[in-house]
Amino acid sequence: MRNHRFKHQTNTFGMFVGVTASAARVSVPPAMGDQISERIWLAPSQVHEGFKGTPLILTEEEIEWLRSGLRRVSADIERAERDGHVVVSVQALEIVEADYVTAALAPAIAGWAAEEFGFAPHRVEVTFDEPTKRYVFEWDR
Repeated sequence: MRNHRFKHQTNTFGMFVGVTASAARVSVPPAMGDQISERIWLAPSQVHEGFKGTPLILTEEEIEWLRSGLRRVSADIERAERDGHVVVSVQALEIVEADYVTAALAPAIAGWAAEEFGFAPHRVEVTFDEPTKRYVFEWDR
């Protein structure tokens, strides 16, 4: 089990989220979880709030951002793990409401994967688009 914290601070906004997860290597496709790629699976069902330790029920939007982050790095994971299937189980999220943006879950889980599987992390630039009032995440690849 490993924790990765995504932090981004500018003079106009800040964001923070931590992801604690583990990876299980299995020889056959798992019966449960969300298939991310041919050999990568996400299991986000037993999640706790990382600071309080209380159960946390993820929204569909949060799960989709976790899926999106793993999709970004699925080829890197598959290069690192050449055989079998990998199930990424999310155990906890560290959330500070003032700095929490659900979209930050994507770079957080991608950063976790880079540390877990030993590949170079993807750089992510974050800006705030004032007209749409949305954060924009631009990935290096």
